[in-house]
Amino acid sequence: MTDPTMSISTTPHPTAREVSPQHLARITGGLYLLLVVLGMLGPLTLESMLVAGDTAATAENIAESRTRFDLSLIAWVVIVAVDVAVSITLYLLLAPVSRAHSAVTAAFRLLYSAALAALLSYLFVGGRLLAESGERDAEALFALETFSAGFLAALIFFGIHLVFLGALFYQSRYIPRVLGVLLVIAGVGYVIDSLASLLVDGYGGILTAVLLAPAVLGEVGLTVWLLAKGLTLPSRTRGLRAEVQVDR
Repeated sequence: MTDPTMSISTTPHPTAREVSPQHLARITGGLYLLLVVLGMLGPLTLESMLVAGDTAATAENIAESRTRFDLSLIAWVVIVAVDVAVSITLYLLLAPVSRAHSAVTAAFRLLYSAALAALLSYLFVGGRLLAESGERDAEALFALETFSAGFLAALIFFGIHLVFLGALFYQSRYIPRVLGVLLVIAGVGYVIDSLASLLVDGYGGILTAVLLAPAVLGEVGLTVWLLAKGLTLPSRTRGLRAEVQVDR
C-alpha cells in the first residue's frame, strides 16, 4: 500500500508560467538594443556639449540645445533602469552555466548601475543651475564635470562585469566563442581607458578608439546575435527542455 505522504506532485504550480531561454535571450537582446539607442541620446549628448574647463562654452552649448539636453537627462534615468533589467535577464540566462559566476557578473553590473544612479544628481543639479542664471555657471560646470569623472569611475565596474560576462558566454557556447573573447577584451579596454582618462593628462584620441573598438564589436555583436539567433544550446543539452519559472 502506498503511503500518500510519500508521493511527489509533478504538476506545475498554477500561478507560474514558463519563459523559454530563447524568449529570454531575445528580451535581453532587445534591452541591449534599447541601451544602444539611449547611449546615443545620453552619453554622446553630454560629451558633445561639455567643454572641460570652459564654463561659458558649456553653458552656451546647453542653452542652444536645451531640449536635447533635457531629453538626455531622461535617457540617463532609463539607461539605469534598463541596465538593472539586463543584469537580471543575463543572470537567468547564465545561472545554469555557473550560478556563482553569474551572481558575481550581475553584482558588478548592478554596482555600476547603483554608482551611475547616484551620480545622476550631479547631472540634474548642473542642468538646473545653468537654467537659472549665468551667475552660477561655474557651479554647474563643476557638477557636470563631477558626473563625467564619476561615470568614468563607474565604467571600471562595468568593464569588470564584461570580463566575467565574456568568460561565461565563452564557457557556455550559447553564442559564438569569438563574441565571448571580444567581450573579455572589451572589459579590459573599459578598465584601462577609464583609469587612463582619470589619471593621465592629455589622454584620449586614438588610444581611446583602439581600446574601445572591441566593446563596439562585442556588445553590438552580442545584441544582434541574441535578437537574430537567440541561444545556441550545446549538443549535449539538445532535446532537453530548459525553462525559467517566473512568478506571475
